[in-house]
Amino acid sequence: MIKQLFKIVWNRKKANFLIMMEVLISFLVVFLVMVSSIYFTDIYMYPLGYSYKDVWAVQIDTGAYNPEADKLKEQEIAKKIMQAAKDFPEVEALAGINVIPFDNNEWRTGFEFAGKSYSPAINYVTDELPEVLDIKLLEGRWFNKEDDAISETPVVINQALSRELYGSESAVGKVFESGLKSKKVYKVVGLVSDFRDDGELAELKSYMFQRNNLSSTDTEKMLLVDHFIIKLRPGTPAALEEKLVKTFTSIAKDWSFNIEALEDIRYKRMKSTLTPILTASIVAVFLMIMVALGLSGVLWQSVTQRIKEIGLRRAKGATQGKIYYQILGELLVITSIALFVGTIIVIQIPLLGFLNFVSIKVYVITLLISWAIIALLTVICGLYPSSIAANIPPAEALHYE
Repeated sequence: MIKQLFKIVWNRKKANFLIMMEVLISFLVVFLVMVSSIYFTDIYMYPLGYSYKDVWAVQIDTGAYNPEADKLKEQEIAKKIMQAAKDFPEVEALAGINVIPFDNNEWRTGFEFAGKSYSPAINYVTDELPEVLDIKLLEGRWFNKEDDAISETPVVINQALSRELYGSESAVGKVFESGLKSKKVYKVVGLVSDFRDDGELAELKSYMFQRNNLSSTDTEKMLLVDHFIIKLRPGTPAALEEKLVKTFTSIAKDWSFNIEALEDIRYKRMKSTLTPILTASIVAVFLMIMVALGLSGVLWQSVTQRIKEIGLRRAKGATQGKIYYQILGELLVITSIALFVGTIIVIQIPLLGFLNFVSIKVYVITLLISWAIIALLTVICGLYPSSIAANIPPAEALHYE
């Protein structure tokens, strides 16, 4: 039966070519939309590595850059501002931070290790960060006063960077050099999970925290605090923002401050990431509707052109069911050929260097779902034309004699 269906499809290859092309284009469009959707769904399921609930971010703007500014003086003012924020009863914890989560900013550092170059994301933070973001350590410890006495630069790294540098070995206690002109020596004091400061819809990446010691007086190594985050008690009203700004302004009249909840920053980041995906999905849905209408029309036209053939088959004893399944079977054969060609095309995409960020698991799942969607679409589109063909009476063939 299957061999006969392939033979019928081949004998009508010119008429079936248009249907095959519509199915092929539909498959490619569905695949590209689905691979993005499934990729983001997959990475969304991974934990963030921290909590953003009831956390506000404070950005400090000291005005135009002044290379002659007194760094120690600015640092002391920033410390006073942070202490003033701690004095509010609504504030549970506070920490200085260089890169705010979800803020679409990123700093990277470069170093060489075992003959290879690495460029992990880096964030300069103070000792209190785990209390604010509820960061859980897997091994070792976080920064503390002990680090004041060590000669190396203390860092806390995530699992991704640990795997890249040391494989399955424990990274805690290991020392490595930057390999650059500065010859900075890092010492791993702690290990955290895959910290994802770009949010749930960003890919996993290697990450390291470096200690920002606010007590240091070395202006060459000093990193001024221009951001800090505060953990608030649950139920804290938004009116606290105005009180904080007034307090900060009273300490540094020439500075400006911007306060925003991490939840709001996260929402903006999610919106900017999802908008193009949702737009592409809507376009794809409308395209599928147009393809479905066109496919139904082409199949209906094909059936009307085959009234003589179908009528003669009915006259020779073919039942309505056999005619029905013959038309659907032909459509499924055409669809299978189109999906085979489409699969060959999409397999070439990663080989050409595109979509390298997509894992094999996501790629396979996308292929299976795309096949199922296209098969379901073509079957639905073929139901009505197949029903028309099955109900053609044998007498219709006599109109052609």
